[in-house]
Amino acid sequence: MTEPNNQHWVFRAHVVDRAGALTSIASAFSNEGISIDTVVGHGSEQRAGVDGSVVLTFCCSEAEKDVMVRKVKRLSKVRSLQEHPYDSQKLRKAAVVRTTRRLRPRDVAGEDAFLTCEQVDKDRTRGWTYLLAGSPRELDQVLSRLGQEGIVTDVVYSIVGL
Repeated sequence: MTEPNNQHWVFRAHVVDRAGALTSIASAFSNEGISIDTVVGHGSEQRAGVDGSVVLTFCCSEAEKDVMVRKVKRLSKVRSLQEHPYDSQKLRKAAVVRTTRRLRPRDVAGEDAFLTCEQVDKDRTRGWTYLLAGSPRELDQVLSRLGQEGIVTDVVYSIVGL
């Protein structure tokens, strides 16, 4: 259940690429009673001089988010932390979706922008597969609309902080 003062947030933690980095972040959230909505992690970013990154989304009040900023920054395996409100223009969200029909340009029109849309695969027995990308707010609106219209049958997504 979402509390009235809760907001959606995104953290991008640059971490030491060792066992337990993700576990320590998840434990910090668990200890504060805050659920993580999504998490994406990857190893070495050699050009950026970072061992790995963890991007996660969650909902809580701004005060609770500030507590999490302090807790996560203190973790020994976290080198740095970026925080963003979910609707930040510095964020992009990508989704791989399976659809019941071929998508048209009006299908991927958000409120303020068109999404990037690339057909990845067409399987006559399972439908069409697309990669969609854009701002989290725009992509969420499009995915919701396509879901309500029965066009999207499956979706896997991630979010990135720039």
